[in-house]
Amino acid sequence: MGISSIVQYILLGLLAAFTLFNLFIFTVGRKRRRAAQHSHQETMAALEQEAMAVVKKEKVSFETKLGYMNDQSQGVLLTFDKQHELVGIFLRGQYYLIWGEQFISATQRYETRDDKKVTNVVVDVETEESIITVTFATRAYRPSSYLGKFILSDSQDFATRITEHLRPPGR
Repeated sequence: MGISSIVQYILLGLLAAFTLFNLFIFTVGRKRRRAAQHSHQETMAALEQEAMAVVKKEKVSFETKLGYMNDQSQGVLLTFDKQHELVGIFLRGQYYLIWGEQFISATQRYETRDDKKVTNVVVDVETEESIITVTFATRAYRPSSYLGKFILSDSQDFATRITEHLRPPGR
């Protein structure tokens, strides 16, 4: 057996190991993605059931529903009733109904640490009676990372949609 044969067998072994590693990562990634998707669907379904109970109790109708998840896998359901100028924010076990005349502002807020990571990403929804704080992230993330960009964009989208619905342009 020559040196070139030994090198070929070593390369073949490395290629086989690399292929097995990729297959393993591919299947584990698919299982994790399915589990996360299932968890998201269950969380949103539970929040939508709570929203339906409120619809019956308060005699309102929510035409649009948007679901958000924070970094602790807790859901936030944002609902809109255009006829009554109403926004509903549903969290696990609690909900807030915000009428157009009560609404003051919705702003995104976060802290930047010394290592330039953002943490404690929240949206403050200010009404005449109170300030409702909706948490989107508690851990630290680089704002340039995929997850950091996603959390910052989701929380900004949440604040913008509430503001646009309750304070439409030209009003």
